Amino acid sequence: MAQAPYSCPVCGEVSRWRPDSTYRSGFSVSKALFGAFLFGKKGLFGGFIGNKRVVYTCSNCGWHEEYDE
Repeated sequence: MAQAPYSCPVCGEVSRWRPDSTYRSGFSVSKALFGAFLFGKKGLFGGFIGNKRVVYTCSNCGWHEEYDE
């Protein structure tokens, strides 16, 4: 995913295009395997380190999309 654009990609609204909610994405097998390679069994918990995602919503047209922060 990419960074959020400056304006709504559908209607072009700037002032009503805003972040709505934030969450972290789920478990990553590749991060867990890499952590296990580096740190052993305790490194498996590295799979829970996720990317921060932000859901942007346009109050003008109702479009919503999630982007990396």
